[in-house]
Amino acid sequence: LYGDFGKRRESRITPNIVYNTVDSPFTPRAGMRHTATFMFAGGPLGGTVSYYRPNLESILYVPVRRKMSLGMRAEAALIEPFGSTQVLPLYQRYFLGGETQIRGYDIRSVGPIDAENRSLGGNKFGLFNAEYYFDVFGPLRALLFFDAGAAFLEGDPIRLEDFRISTGAELRFIGAS
Repeated sequence: LYGDFGKRRESRITPNIVYNTVDSPFTPRAGMRHTATFMFAGGPLGGTVSYYRPNLESILYVPVRRKMSLGMRAEAALIEPFGSTQVLPLYQRYFLGGETQIRGYDIRSVGPIDAENRSLGGNKFGLFNAEYYFDVFGPLRALLFFDAGAAFLEGDPIRLEDFRISTGAELRFIGAS
């Protein structure tokens, strides 16, 4: 299923474009960040694995009141082998879950599985996060969150009805750096 388990060598280049107007990297309240990345590995660059991997991410922060704001993030990515690479290595496939993607699910636990309940990983994913922030006092921030996303196998479309969903509340203490 995942091809050769031997050693691999990758040569890759990853150009990206970022547009960022976010007001604070640690406690954002306003602005947006859009990122487009295109990783290219193998082919004329050499190595034993060849693939391309586009990724788009958009983040928007909207102030609601003096100490409240809404943050939203959408991300989608794809990875496709080419040339002599017929099957993607397991470590390059997409698995979602965990604190930075879909809270309430174990890290790397959201994705396609086989009949024996083994994780297969996907070659594409869609992800959406929304957070409503309340700046309590000083470095303490409370928030309500909504996370949704899933990874999908080759040939399967990204279907919103297949997304795993998580909601909840969180307290964050933003320490000085």
